[in-house]
Parts: sequence; C-alpha cells; structure tokens
Amino acid sequence: MSTETYRFSTTGITCGGCANSVITILKRLPGVAGVQVDVAGKTATVQVQPGGPSVEALQEALKPAGYGLIPEKTIA
Repeated sequence: MSTETYRFSTTGITCGGCANSVITILKRLPGVAGVQVDVAGKTATVQVQPGGPSVEALQEALKPAGYGLIPEKTIA
C-alpha cells in the first residue's frame, strides 16, 4: 500500500518528551502510517495512507497540546 509523506516545520517542540507526545498524538489518528520528529532540526515527517487525515486534520490534532505543524512539502 502506498503512502503520502508530508514534511513540516514544527512549533512548540523543544525536547524529546515533546517529540514523543507529538508522535503519540499523530499515530492515534486513523490512516497515519508513521511519524518522525527531529527536535534539533525543528521538523516532522508524517506518512499517511490513502484516505488518511489531511494536513489540516494533523494540525488540528496537535493544537490542544500546544504544538504546531507548518507544511513544507509533500514527498511522493
């Protein structure tokens, strides 16, 4: 099954604990196949299965926890 990969700049992620929280929140969303967070680089990469959550849904899932995702590009 193919996935779509989104790359984001992040806000509010300042430590490994923050990164783990973001990974946990996003992996709970149906259709999220994988999440990687680079604290030092302030980036996140999210793999989404076809029909999975939109960029906006990923962003909304993190807002209550105080984290943000700023879209950079989609990787085919």
